[in-house]
Amino acid sequence: MYILALVATLYHLSGSATVTALYPLLRVAGMTVGSTLSPVITLKLRLSRLLATCLGGQALGLSLLAVYMLVFGNEHPNVALLVGIVFLISILEGVASPVRSSLVALTVPEYSLLKANGVLAGVVQTCSLSGWTIGSIVVSWLGAGQVLILAALLLFGAWGASSLIRENDAALSDTAPATSWLCLIQTGWRQYYRVPELRVLLWMDIWEGLFRAVFAGALLLVFVGDRLHADEIWWGWLNGAYLGGFVIMSLFISRLSGYMQKLGLMLAVGSGCLASFTFGFGFLSTPLAALGVMLALGASQSVKDLAERTLYQTSVPPSELPPVFAAQSSIISLLYGVSLLLSGWIADTMGIQALYFFAAAAFAVSSAGALIYRKAFSSRQKETGTMEAVVD
Repeated sequence: MYILALVATLYHLSGSATVTALYPLLRVAGMTVGSTLSPVITLKLRLSRLLATCLGGQALGLSLLAVYMLVFGNEHPNVALLVGIVFLISILEGVASPVRSSLVALTVPEYSLLKANGVLAGVVQTCSLSGWTIGSIVVSWLGAGQVLILAALLLFGAWGASSLIRENDAALSDTAPATSWLCLIQTGWRQYYRVPELRVLLWMDIWEGLFRAVFAGALLLVFVGDRLHADEIWWGWLNGAYLGGFVIMSLFISRLSGYMQKLGLMLAVGSGCLASFTFGFGFLSTPLAALGVMLALGASQSVKDLAERTLYQTSVPPSELPPVFAAQSSIISLLYGVSLLLSGWIADTMGIQALYFFAAAAFAVSSAGALIYRKAFSSRQKETGTMEAVVD
């Protein structure tokens, strides 16, 4: 909801489509900066306290924006001030993202990680689907300033809830190393170099990240118009089908996590199906068929993401997870910006259909990494699966 409100606010203050289009770039840049600095900050505060600080800071930033919009915005528009606050909020969001992922492994036993990740992914995507569905209606009904207040109140609620989180003290590191900021920032990347499993997962993230934007935003809208020859309403339905498939599969996996013990197999199946369905999507010419394929794409993405996240959480000790997830978050944020530019260039020069063929090829290279992971580290996954079955 607050993303929609911020986009509306940018347009209201500037009246410029160019300035408004800067929001995705600002958000990606801010999240990349936040993720990069996250390893330094995580050594200063407990993760639960750091998460609460980030949520409180975002809520405060949105409150300031709302006050500005309601009191001063109409008479003295200051786009620079608005852009600055948006950038700072994105930095806090970039810090909080790896912290949330690390906290799961610090609060949940290893044998329940897949179940916990499935529940959280289902909740997050359900809220995302609801937010995009009703957000534009609420913004047009109440106005951007009032929606920013509502979003700030919700974030203050999240800030209060985060104070109830308690990490497993036994998994935390007691002492912080005395080293430079640069060395701390490099900690997560050194883990990628040290742990072979993480290098394979990084390979997958890079290839998928190069075309992560193909099922979001204007590119899908172009496909609906140029390839499907359908109305814009199908754009919303396709987005809803994708998120719906993701939510359904995430909750399904959380219910049957005790039987899904081979994470390497899940990773290979999910990434392979993602590449196959993306390739098939490029050939579609009817909206109804596209709706079904988008549902399958969302489900495939869910299987792949849940397996990958759980593998990340079990590849290193929980106390070493924050810098690893910070490195992953920074590369994903950076690649998303690259993906927007690369995908737009391919769509303009070669056509929107060719874009999805290129994406399918990149996803296929990513899925090759999943096959390598399964073959090289299958014995480790069998041990994890056995422990899961015994405990459940």
